Parts: sequence; structure tokens; C-alpha cells
Amino acid sequence: MARADLLRVWTSLLAAVLIASFLVAAALSTGAGAQEAGCRGQVVLDAGHGGSDPGAVNARYGLKEKDQALDVARRLEALLEADGHAVCMTRTGDETLSNNDRYAYANSTGAEILVSIHMNGSPDPAADYTTTLFGKWRKDKELALAVFDGLSTLPAADGAGTMRTRAPPSFASGVLLKSEMPATIAETVFVTSDAEGRLLSDGTGTRQQQIAEALGAGIEDYLAAH
Repeated sequence: MARADLLRVWTSLLAAVLIASFLVAAALSTGAGAQEAGCRGQVVLDAGHGGSDPGAVNARYGLKEKDQALDVARRLEALLEADGHAVCMTRTGDETLSNNDRYAYANSTGAEILVSIHMNGSPDPAADYTTTLFGKWRKDKELALAVFDGLSTLPAADGAGTMRTRAPPSFASGVLLKSEMPATIAETVFVTSDAEGRLLSDGTGTRQQQIAEALGAGIEDYLAAH
């Protein structure tokens, strides 16, 4: 083979390798590219789970925690921004994120608080209550209690008064312990509950909006006191 022909072959092979490497890197991305790069905010919202991690699942109503958490996070983002707060999101789509991805991103924003949004799960379809979690005792507990107070005003899914509650416990989560700002995990409702499943899947978004508004009330109260 002539030298010029050999050079063309190697050039083509190198180009193919570079393109393949780029595609593999994109496919293996943990989702950090979907985070708002360079975002500087007052509040970081972390929609729990995502990508290959669905979280709790309600098979009867076709619900996945990861989707519901993101829906609520987007609604809450809109509410907070309408009130003048700058918001950063750890994920804006269906990406797989590690705990390290989440707290590292939160720390990069310089935000005042981090709220991680989840829905609980249980094999008992009647189980449903709301709570929040805290990790760093002094730093997180006040925020956890403020968000808990907001969630405790949620109407019960079965229509009987307000949500049952469970006092916020401490929880050794990397997202909580390694975030530099006060942080809490909000276990808003049980996505596995039959009553919640009916509301969350009715197509109106009413229940998701109620949850976002309850979270927003707690966050606003905390920020107003600081």
C-alpha cells in the first residue's frame, strides 16, 4: 500500500475512534450535563432518583417516584422564581445522578439551602404520611422542620382532613451530610398509596401542585427567617 493511501486509512481510523469515544462518553454520562452549568442560586432543588433508578413504584397506577419528584420540583421551581428566588436544579430531565453528583453540584452554586424532593414507598397500599429528614443536626434541622410544617398542611389524599405526619428523623445521607448549606430530604407522600396513586395519575396535576405549594410555603418561611 502506498504511503499516501496508508496515511488516509490511519486518518479515517483515528476519526472513527474519536467519534466512537465521543458517543460512548455521551452514553455513559451520569447526567451532569443536564444540570444548569454555572448556576448561582439561593435554593437548590434536587429531584430524587432518575435515570436507571426509578425509586418507589406504584405499578397499579403506572407511577415512578423519579417522575413524580421531577414534576413537583419543576412546579416548585416556578413558584419560587415567581417570588423572586434564584433556583438551581440538580437534574432537569431523566438523568442518573449519584449522591456525589448531587451534593457537589449543590455546593458549586453557593446556594443558601438544598431541598431534595422524594416520595416514599411501602408494600402497604394504605400507608401514607409526610415527613422530612435532616443530617447535620444544627445546620439542617431548622430547615427540615420548616419544610415539614409546610407539608403538614397538605390535604389528605383520602379527603379526611390533612396528611398524617411523622416527626422528622435524622438520616445519614451523603446528600445531607456533605452539602455545605442547610439541607433536607422531603418525603412528601407515598407514591405507592392507592389514594395518592389515584390523585397523582388523574392527569390534572392538582396533587403535584399541592405538594409543590406546601414545600414552597415551608421554604419561604425558612428564608424569611434568615
